[in-house]
Amino acid sequence: MNVTRKNDKHVRLKQFLQRLSEDNDVCRGAGMPTRSLSELLLFAGYTPSGETVDMAQLMTLLLREQGVEGCSEQMVEYVLNGGSIEGFLNKC
Repeated sequence: MNVTRKNDKHVRLKQFLQRLSEDNDVCRGAGMPTRSLSELLLFAGYTPSGETVDMAQLMTLLLREQGVEGCSEQMVEYVLNGGSIEGFLNKC
Protein backbone atom coordinates (compact mmCIF):
# COMPACT_ATOMS: atom_id res chain seq x y z
CA MET A 1 0.00 0.00 0.00
CA ASN A 2 1.49 3.33 -0.97
CA VAL A 3 1.99 6.13 1.57
CA THR A 4 -0.75 8.37 0.12
CA ARG A 5 -3.39 5.65 0.30
CA LYS A 6 -2.31 4.73 3.82
CA ASN A 7 -2.59 8.37 4.89
CA ASP A 8 -6.03 8.65 3.26
CA LYS A 9 -7.21 5.57 5.15
CA HIS A 10 -5.86 7.01 8.39
CA VAL A 11 -7.70 10.31 7.84
CA ARG A 12 -10.96 8.48 7.00
CA LEU A 13 -10.63 6.32 10.11
CA LYS A 14 -10.09 9.41 12.27
CA GLN A 15 -13.17 11.06 10.73
CA PHE A 16 -15.23 7.89 11.25
CA LEU A 17 -14.20 7.57 14.90
CA GLN A 18 -14.98 11.26 15.46
CA ARG A 19 -18.48 10.78 14.00
CA LEU A 20 -18.99 7.71 16.20
CA SER A 21 -18.07 9.74 19.27
CA GLU A 22 -20.82 12.21 18.32
CA ASP A 23 -23.46 9.52 17.62
CA ASN A 24 -26.05 9.48 20.42
CA ASP A 25 -27.02 5.88 19.64
CA VAL A 26 -23.44 4.76 20.23
CA CYS A 27 -23.21 6.79 23.43
CA ARG A 28 -26.43 5.22 24.78
CA GLY A 29 -24.89 1.80 24.24
CA ALA A 30 -21.97 2.70 26.50
CA GLY A 31 -23.63 0.93 29.46
CA MET A 32 -23.86 -2.35 27.56
CA PRO A 33 -21.55 -5.20 28.54
CA THR A 34 -18.29 -5.25 26.65
CA ARG A 35 -16.82 -8.30 24.95
CA SER A 36 -13.19 -9.25 24.66
CA LEU A 37 -11.58 -9.54 21.26
CA SER A 38 -11.35 -13.31 21.67
CA GLU A 39 -15.11 -13.48 22.38
CA LEU A 40 -15.88 -11.40 19.30
CA LEU A 41 -13.61 -13.57 17.15
CA LEU A 42 -15.31 -16.71 18.41
CA PHE A 43 -18.82 -15.28 17.93
CA ALA A 44 -18.00 -14.17 14.37
CA GLY A 45 -16.29 -17.44 13.46
CA TYR A 46 -13.14 -15.52 12.53
CA THR A 47 -9.93 -17.54 12.68
CA PRO A 48 -6.92 -15.39 11.76
CA SER A 49 -4.46 -18.34 12.06
CA GLY A 50 -1.73 -16.39 13.82
CA GLU A 51 -2.03 -13.41 11.45
CA THR A 52 -2.96 -9.88 12.42
CA VAL A 53 -6.69 -9.49 12.98
CA ASP A 54 -8.32 -7.53 10.16
CA MET A 55 -10.77 -5.41 12.15
CA ALA A 56 -12.74 -4.45 9.04
CA GLN A 57 -13.25 -8.13 8.23
CA LEU A 58 -14.21 -8.87 11.83
CA MET A 59 -16.78 -6.06 11.80
CA THR A 60 -18.26 -7.37 8.55
CA LEU A 61 -18.56 -10.86 10.03
CA LEU A 62 -20.18 -9.48 13.19
CA LEU A 63 -22.66 -7.51 11.09
CA ARG A 64 -23.52 -10.67 9.13
CA GLU A 65 -24.03 -12.60 12.38
CA GLN A 66 -26.62 -9.98 13.30
CA GLY A 67 -28.39 -10.36 9.97
CA VAL A 68 -27.01 -7.14 8.47
CA GLU A 69 -26.12 -7.48 4.79
CA GLY A 70 -23.86 -4.42 4.65
CA CYS A 71 -20.12 -4.58 5.25
CA SER A 72 -17.81 -2.48 7.41
CA GLU A 73 -16.75 -0.35 4.45
CA GLN A 74 -20.39 0.48 3.67
CA MET A 75 -20.96 1.35 7.33
CA VAL A 76 -17.99 3.72 7.34
CA GLU A 77 -19.23 5.41 4.14
CA TYR A 78 -22.75 5.73 5.56
CA VAL A 79 -21.51 7.35 8.77
CA LEU A 80 -19.06 9.66 6.95
CA ASN A 81 -21.93 10.83 4.76
CA GLY A 82 -23.86 11.96 7.84
CA GLY A 83 -25.73 8.79 8.79
CA SER A 84 -25.86 7.08 12.16
CA ILE A 85 -25.00 3.52 13.15
CA GLU A 86 -28.68 2.88 13.94
CA GLY A 87 -29.65 4.28 10.54
CA PHE A 88 -27.17 1.97 8.83
CA LEU A 89 -28.38 -1.08 10.73
CA ASN A 90 -32.02 -0.27 9.88
CA LYS A 91 -31.19 0.39 6.21
CA CYS A 92 -29.39 -2.91 5.70
